[in-house]
Amino acid sequence: MKKFVRSICELIEHGENFVLATVVESTGSTPRSSGAKMAVRRDGSIIGTVGGGLAEAMACKDGFAMLDAGNGAVKLSFVDMTQELAADSDMICGGGLSMLLETVEPDGACAAAYVELDGLMRRGVRSVLCTRYEETDALYAVNHSVLQQSGDDVLLFEKHSMDMRLVEPFIPPASLYVFGAGHVSLFTARVGAMIGFRTVVLDDRENFANIVRFPEADEVVVLSSFTGCCDALDIDENAFVIIVTRGHLHDRNVLAEVLRTNARYVGMIGSKKKRDKIYESLLADGFLQADIDRCHCPIGLSIGGQTPEEISVSIAAELIQVRSGYTA
Repeated sequence: MKKFVRSICELIEHGENFVLATVVESTGSTPRSSGAKMAVRRDGSIIGTVGGGLAEAMACKDGFAMLDAGNGAVKLSFVDMTQELAADSDMICGGGLSMLLETVEPDGACAAAYVELDGLMRRGVRSVLCTRYEETDALYAVNHSVLQQSGDDVLLFEKHSMDMRLVEPFIPPASLYVFGAGHVSLFTARVGAMIGFRTVVLDDRENFANIVRFPEADEVVVLSSFTGCCDALDIDENAFVIIVTRGHLHDRNVLAEVLRTNARYVGMIGSKKKRDKIYESLLADGFLQADIDRCHCPIGLSIGGQTPEEISVSIAAELIQVRSGYTA
């Protein structure tokens, strides 16, 4: 969802009208379930998917018609994916789904809501988008509101005689904190964002830690010092931390801070010799062996990587392995 929201915000930034299709209900066997989204553009291209086949074809057909009409109306349609119809499109599903299509204008309320959602997801804030639709001669969206910190992860769609309400959860992906903004960090942050993490880069050098250098990052933080670097961060049991600073002392200080958090994954770059010296220092300061054992060092899966690009791939592979819970 992070990538989809970011992509449609780019359309909004460029002043482009498009139709947003959302699966709001599904029954039986369907290729996508409630919450799946797709943007239909005037040039015929799409972003995201509502399942391909019949659903995608109908969303595109209706979307093009809505863009041509330009009246801001909303359309609710049902896609019958029974065995007979689905077989004609090589999709044996046997179910059905309801799609809500809405024209999004760059200066409209829906666009503003998605820009707000993008900002919240970049900061790791859970939120919901509440939209109310009203039917007169046609169906129109009359209100979009974004609420923060909702614990409800389930899409809610309600239909009444003259109006409808759609409540959609937007849950940020797991956070990846990358301490250090050097060469390895440059590529690791890029790959981390690509594989779906909310990526935050942190360094004490403003000429390295900036959004120009890290355009794919959700946040770039300039620290006053690596001491106390985790104090203002929400590093919880779902967070991943990578330590790739410019020096052993900084790595040691960051690791000491991170081991006091509940981070799910902690990885530090470096040789076994460097690692052992840092571990000895931390044990002398009162850390337990169980704390030390949480750290993956040398970082990344052993695939023989040498360059910053190759090392970033090995790190990403280990992140995926831990995130999925896979063990060889």
